[in-house]
Amino acid sequence: MALSLRAGRRRLHSPAALASTLCYVSPSTDPYTNLAFEDWLVRTTDPQQYVLYLWRNRPTVVIGRNQNPWKECALGLMRARDVWLARRTSGGGAVYHDLGNTNYTVLMPRAAFSRDTCAEMAARALQQLDVPAHVTARHDVAVGDRKVSGSAFRLTSARAFHHGTMLVDADLARLSGCLRSPHADHIDARGVDSVRSPVANLRDYSLAVDHDAFCDAVRRQFVAMFGPARDMPFSTDVNDEMRRRIGAWEWLYGQTPDFEHRMERHFPWATISGHIAAHRGHIAAVNLALPPMALGAPPHISKALADIGALLSGARYDRAAVAERLALARTGSAHAAELCDWIEAAFQ
Repeated sequence: MALSLRAGRRRLHSPAALASTLCYVSPSTDPYTNLAFEDWLVRTTDPQQYVLYLWRNRPTVVIGRNQNPWKECALGLMRARDVWLARRTSGGGAVYHDLGNTNYTVLMPRAAFSRDTCAEMAARALQQLDVPAHVTARHDVAVGDRKVSGSAFRLTSARAFHHGTMLVDADLARLSGCLRSPHADHIDARGVDSVRSPVANLRDYSLAVDHDAFCDAVRRQFVAMFGPARDMPFSTDVNDEMRRRIGAWEWLYGQTPDFEHRMERHFPWATISGHIAAHRGHIAAVNLALPPMALGAPPHISKALADIGALLSGARYDRAAVAERLALARTGSAHAAELCDWIEAAFQ
């Protein structure tokens, strides 16, 4: 029999749903394993099942399916701080994960889905922990004017899932700067841009809240909304192939929608403008040029620019790959070496 919800809540479950409500808790902190398992749940669970999946990652920036990591992230800073990059199969913006951040995923029938349903579930869980949370117009969870949880969604013909991140006690100092690319203003991207919001940890509002307390509270709300849940074992080897795919360069970077990187540099001997077009994470076209009617530029610069463009065409949009290609052009002249230094610095 369906559980009665208190006034103001919708009755979201049916007798059929009560027999097919599942809960998984991941013991892994590997982002590629956890994201692969999430995708496995979407692909293999019955479309009529309600599933709650709780998990955490090591320090990682996770971008949405259609986002541009070079525009969203400070990749060099992330490498220096040992922060990994991952890409979700769902949409939404870039978020920071670490062991102080708890992720909750809810899968449900498409017909039962709304963008606020699971955000409201998370907000009620926090209210049970004496944190005065509410759902925003952007379907995030906030306390006052500070966001504590973002949301992303994925819809298929029969299935829907809500992916949420909850900042419990995240290392915001380590996060600082990782979500701000130094080249963001110079990249024109077709993908989805993140919407920046001021954030806070739950620990700012309650010292009693931790990962386990939040998971317990969310599970209770999940059961109240969708019916008694069966705890399921988590397997890290059920999706080895998917884990390799979701951690591969072709997914992390090659999935990026087409974009163009604009650049300009004033050298003592000339001003050079550049446009680099990228397709599936590779350099598709390079246009490096002097301004019209440029005066005083060394006569060999036009050839050096053409040679550099030809060398870069087809390379991965990656600083190491670009540096390897540019090594062939550096020996042409001192001016060519300056050009190569400038172009290489434009890549993270």
